Amino acid sequence: MKSATVLMAAAVVLASSMASADEVLEVHEDRAVGGGFGGLSGFMLGAAAGGPIGALVGGGIGYLVGQGAQQQAAGLEQTLYVVKRDDGSISRIRTSDGGFLQGQHIERNGAQVTASAK
Repeated sequence: MKSATVLMAAAVVLASSMASADEVLEVHEDRAVGGGFGGLSGFMLGAAAGGPIGALVGGGIGYLVGQGAQQQAAGLEQTLYVVKRDDGSISRIRTSDGGFLQGQHIERNGAQVTASAK
């Protein structure tokens, strides 16, 4: 009898987590990856050319340049989704799949994000 109760409780818990869907609140273009690569490259080139001050200036300029052209050239375009979970908490998801719209319901299974039928 105890094993049947445990199995029933496990089935209820698993079914409830599968039925939950998160809602996309905001959709933004994510440029953090390109900024990091550009900043590091600019930092190293600036340090070689102008010492510590050159490193700081080169890193700042490299970050700004890297957010645009360098990220697109490297094929690192991503989309940032601000998502509201069923429990009311808000999280951010970065993915290369740009197919979700604001207000759309999505399901998350680990790193996989799919559109919900909800």
